[in-house]
Amino acid sequence: MTICVAYGPTPEGAAALDLAVRESRLRGVPLVALATERQERFDPDATPHDGSTLRAEIEVRLAALHADGDPVTEVHVVDDGGDPAEAILDLAAAQDTELLVVGVKRRSPVGKLLTGSTAQRIILESPTPVLVTHAAR
Repeated sequence: MTICVAYGPTPEGAAALDLAVRESRLRGVPLVALATERQERFDPDATPHDGSTLRAEIEVRLAALHADGDPVTEVHVVDDGGDPAEAILDLAAAQDTELLVVGVKRRSPVGKLLTGSTAQRIILESPTPVLVTHAAR
């Protein structure tokens, strides 16, 4: 079994990565960080990244969080040109995921109604449990 984290280049993505590392340690299972270059289309606050830049950012963040004895970590970045939520769910399914961690923005009820989100789709469509976190205020 594996812990997967859907990472985006945002404070919420960093919070999700931090929480996923802690869950991986707690459960003693490998961690896989999943990302898609297409996530930025849906997040105006995200910094544009190509696959290699995004992979490097995730690996730097993981290295900063690493402690002796941590389970193995992997990073997967894809750009299939399709839907980012679907890409993340497909990657998670391929990893035998026991828990999927995502970071979400705080939004008003009206904001939730008017705009969909990648995280919302992941939460609603994931066949495995999803742990949701926010960035620190």
